[in-house]
Parts: sequence; structure tokens; C-alpha cells
Amino acid sequence: MSELNRIRQQAAEWVVALQTAGADERPHLQAECDTWQAKDPRRRQVLEQIQRLWQATEPAHERRRQRRRQFTGLGAVLLAALLGAQLPWAYWSADHRTAAGEIRTLTLPDGSRVVLNSHSAIDLDYSDATRTVELVRGELLATVAKAPDRPFQVVTRHLTATALGTEYSVRQEDGFTRVAVQESKVSVTPRHSDKQLELSAGQQADLNRNGVLAHDAVTRQRPDWADGRLTFSNAPLTDVVKRLARHRPGLLTLGDALAAPDAPRFTGVLPADDSDAALALLADTLNLEVRYLTPWYVTVRPR
Repeated sequence: MSELNRIRQQAAEWVVALQTAGADERPHLQAECDTWQAKDPRRRQVLEQIQRLWQATEPAHERRRQRRRQFTGLGAVLLAALLGAQLPWAYWSADHRTAAGEIRTLTLPDGSRVVLNSHSAIDLDYSDATRTVELVRGELLATVAKAPDRPFQVVTRHLTATALGTEYSVRQEDGFTRVAVQESKVSVTPRHSDKQLELSAGQQADLNRNGVLAHDAVTRQRPDWADGRLTFSNAPLTDVVKRLARHRPGLLTLGDALAAPDAPRFTGVLPADDSDAALALLADTLNLEVRYLTPWYVTVRPR
């Protein structure tokens, strides 16, 4: 997702949060929104555009009703626009996709298995000669069935990762794709280069369309999310909340005090498919407060 689309997404979420907040919650929520806007002039501009859209379209009598009710009408339209910005048409039209917090295991026509992480999508292109999985969005773990005459490939906007063995994971980010090998080997070819990189079990690489950005050693174990858990070892809370945010819709933010270098760190295991339970466990372990200002806006603060 581009930075401008990310701003549009966050601005839409702020509008929904502010319009549905109760009277006692709104001043605090507005202060946090003002802080968010102050960090980038584009944020204020986009937020004002979406607010004008809301005000121009929503009837006056609807605006006077209690904001805490479940929003409909323009609220639903705005939410649809938000989802459209965050998850484009390619996601909605994909052969297989997962929602926020959903992790799904698929058995492919050749017997291979693919585990899709939260907010992920794939398209399949199987023929007598090839087996191609296009990762439209997100992350997958592939366990490949043997078929020597039909190469198994995972394709992203940055590269093609061809299995030379059985198990590997692929995660697509904005500017690169990460490939990690759990078993055997994978041959990786950037989209704009003929130079191939061969990764063995226990190796991973980040690549963009032109070549390799990083090449590291990693654990050979399956990714934790593929088994429905998120594992952390002495992790900063910023990293924990960022990862949890991938597994729930809306905004999940961390109070400034908890983003400081001396903030507490977290070691433990959280459920990947139940973000509310994960937040409750995190709060209980580190004595934090999880505040649900709306279903779409949650903040983690010191208790």
C-alpha cells in the first residue's frame, strides 16, 4: 500500500471513530487525532476531505442522532471506501482470501498445501506444465507436493520463487518480498533481473524487482502464525502492537509513553486469530490498559 493510501485508510478510520464515539470519549479521541494530523500535513488535508464527504452526504437529522449506534448509510459507504483503499479489487476478486485475524489452510489441486495469513489473498494458475500461485496480498506458507515435471512457483509483484523442495514462506510488503525456506531449497528470481538466488533451509532473503536487499539466516521452524500464534522474545511493545494490528480491522495504536526506549518489553505467545484475547493477555502481563474507544479504534496505554 502506498503512503498516501495508508493516510487515506487511517483518515477514514479516524472519521468513523470520531463520529461513533460517545460524548465522554470524544475529547480524548479528538486530541489523539490532532496529534496524528500534526505529524504530516497531508493527513489533515485528507481527513478534512473525508469529513466534508461525510457531512455533505449524511442527512442532518441523522447527524443529530446518538453517535454510538451502529452506523449505516454513509458510514457503511465510508467503511466500504476504507476497505477498498486498504484491500483493493485484486484482493476482493482473488481465488482465495482471508479476513482480518483469519488464518486458513488450503489444499491445492495437486495436493500441495498453502496456509494464508491474516488479510492475504492468492490466485491460482494450474496447467499441465506449471503450478503457479500468485500472492496478491499478504503472506503464505507453501508445503509443496512433488511433481518433477510441473514446477511450483509463488509469484509476487517483485519476484518468482520456485520450489526445489517442499516448504517455504513468502510475504509481500510495499517495497519488497521476503522469502524464507523451512525445508530443502527455493530458487528466487527478481522480476527485472535474470540473476537467480538459491536459498537453502534456514535462509531468507528480501528482494525487490531489481535484486537482493538482504540475505539472512533464520530458524527452520514453520512460521508461528501458521500455527495460530504470535511468538515474541523481549520484543518492544511497538513491534508487538504493529504485528497485532495486522490481525484486526481498524486502528490499533500505542500510547506515546509505551513507545519510549525504556518502555516494558514482552516475552510470550499470543493468539493470532483472536486479537481481543491477545490484547487482554498482553495487558494482563504488562499491567496495561486496552481502551476500546469504538470497535474500530483501540489504544493501548499505561494503566
